[in-house]
Amino acid sequence: MAASTARAYLDLPADERFESRIPGVLERHAEMVARAMGESLSEYVMAVLAERVADDIVSTQEIHLIATEQVALLKLLTAPAVVTPQLAAASSSAKARLNYE
Repeated sequence: MAASTARAYLDLPADERFESRIPGVLERHAEMVARAMGESLSEYVMAVLAERVADDIVSTQEIHLIATEQVALLKLLTAPAVVTPQLAAASSSAKARLNYE
């Protein structure tokens, strides 16, 4: 679940700025790892941060939403599912494997 949640964070527009001071050796190593994975340092840090937040937010057991976020969540929860070819294929596969209609 965390991987898909992390992916959801990464699909959002990057509309905020974050600055941090880190040890030089950590930056160099992170840059080296990111480059080896074919990512920029920024992409790598975002992926790590998104994954960590996705994991840790569950353990806090509390998500506080402001009013506009609550409205957006309720709209998403009450909207009919968009049936994409991938969703249709996954549903058919699940029905076949679990033997139900």
